[in-house]
Amino acid sequence: MRDYELMWILPGTSSDEDGEKSLETVKSLITENGGEVSSAALWGRRSLSYPIKKNGEGAYYLARFSIEPKATSEINRAMEANQDVLRHLLVKEEPKKAAAAES
Repeated sequence: MRDYELMWILPGTSSDEDGEKSLETVKSLITENGGEVSSAALWGRRSLSYPIKKNGEGAYYLARFSIEPKATSEINRAMEANQDVLRHLLVKEEPKKAAAAES
């Protein structure tokens, strides 16, 4: 299993309930695909650099989890299919370099 981070943006007009629903959806998506969520939370509301689907503000969410690399394609597909998500980004966390810490 590898460690990943998933960040997604909901419209700034979305309610706290919408955000909680989105968090639960992502958590269940990860666990259904054999992953383990270490943390998932609202990262904050910020102005967007440019309008996305006529939204000038977005609510950013961040989830950290471990999952098999094969399952990431299903997570990407589900995030792209979700009409409420303005943008998402799934990245692999690199392991900490022990050699760099020793120097």
